Amino acid sequence: MKQITGFIKNIAALLAGAAFCLAVFNGAANADDAAGHFLKTLQKKAISQLSNEDISTEEREKQFRALLNKNFDIDGIARFVIGKYWRKAEDSHRKEFTTIFEDVMVQRFLPTFSQYADSEFKVTKVVPKKSFFIVFSKVKTENGEPSQVLWRIEKKDNSSDYIITDIAAEGISLRSTYRSDYTSALKSLGGNLSELNSKLREKVQSGDFAPKESS
Repeated sequence: MKQITGFIKNIAALLAGAAFCLAVFNGAANADDAAGHFLKTLQKKAISQLSNEDISTEEREKQFRALLNKNFDIDGIARFVIGKYWRKAEDSHRKEFTTIFEDVMVQRFLPTFSQYADSEFKVTKVVPKKSFFIVFSKVKTENGEPSQVLWRIEKKDNSSDYIITDIAAEGISLRSTYRSDYTSALKSLGGNLSELNSKLREKVQSGDFAPKESS
């Protein structure tokens, strides 16, 4: 659990510094690359909407949620992270989990936004695959060292718009890490998604997913 928490904290910092604060954008992605154009548009929205220090905490969270839901496949990631247990769960429990999972993402990522708002972000390569793109990028971490972050970007169903479906840092996938964590928890709970929802809701209410200060 400590390793999972540590990784999530690290990837959260990279996410906050990159997806929502693309202060520097260059490299292989350009106006002719659909995936690159998608990230450029995200950059403009992020800077204009979330860099305003005059807005309230509530308004900042509202805008953050809007960006998260529009640009990240929250529903798809939520399905992925509980694996086979999604198929076995009742529809009401699935919907509840998706809502709570969004709360977990917001609580984990939003506090790191301000800290990493000036992080340098560079796209180095865009690799098209059969049904998605892999965007390679470099992000300066807290200690100033560059770290490679990969973004998996796909087209939305029946749309020309794009959406982020995964992020990987140090060769470790964000959604795969969540999947390992949640499926392990569900196994210990006998596959009871409702019980996992209750435990996650309690943790959200207690602020347990917010990044902790480094000692």
